[in-house]
Amino acid sequence: MQKKFLTAGLSAVILAGALVSPLAVKDVHADLQQGDVQTAHAADTINSGQLAATLTRSASWQQNFIQQIAPLAQQYANYYGLYPSVMMAQAILESDWGRSTLAQAPNNNYFGIKGDYNGNKVNMPTKEWDGSKYITIDSYFRVYPDIAASFADNGNKLRNGLSWNPSYYSGTWRENTSSYRDATAYLQGRYATDKDYASKLNNLITTYNLDQYDGNTNAGDQTYTVVRITNKNFAPIYDENGRAVLGRFLGYGTDWRSGDIVTINGNQYYQVSTQEFVRISDVIRIK
Repeated sequence: MQKKFLTAGLSAVILAGALVSPLAVKDVHADLQQGDVQTAHAADTINSGQLAATLTRSASWQQNFIQQIAPLAQQYANYYGLYPSVMMAQAILESDWGRSTLAQAPNNNYFGIKGDYNGNKVNMPTKEWDGSKYITIDSYFRVYPDIAASFADNGNKLRNGLSWNPSYYSGTWRENTSSYRDATAYLQGRYATDKDYASKLNNLITTYNLDQYDGNTNAGDQTYTVVRITNKNFAPIYDENGRAVLGRFLGYGTDWRSGDIVTINGNQYYQVSTQEFVRISDVIRIK
């Protein structure tokens, strides 16, 4: 099954946005507001006819944004066995419809993932829920070369988890869920500390009918490969040159959606994420 990714060229047609990735439970992103907040204040200064026109323009602009990010979300969410609707809702919420400073070029961060991307990062304030109230702290966020990289990294993060727990986001995988609502519920408290994170994502999905982009791609309806780790110690992850990736491995007994079988330096591997591979000798194919 051959997989093809969108290139940076497509992202240039779309927007200038970006992404960062959570490295622990508390790794969250700016709690950005959803929707066009400016139109809510417009009613104080313009008449009803002007307000209606403003709301129409806002809705049109939002639909345009959705149509622009939909191809990226479908490409990467489907590759990693996730819900495009959830990826789109996260992109909208985390980037404030692409208007946040973090989402704008040169940062191109649409998902609020912290850390660095190939050494590139930016320091910004972010809100986090400490259990009783929101607090503001400064954190480093990843900086991406283009929007496509941010969507790809979000998919890779949800499919392959954290360095200390590759299955950390397994509750968002389509084969482990019955609907997108299972995935959004699982993200709350893991991807973000926001106590209303799931409801905000669900509201975006239902308001803008984002689940129309999910299509008929549930695990039972789609042909793809799933491999199970049989190495009782752990299965090392290898890069595209056949070198073991330091600190990256897959745990015994875990299942992974896989791409094509590839041969690198005479050894055969299953592809488990972008430029990451596991040796055939460390797995069995179960689907």
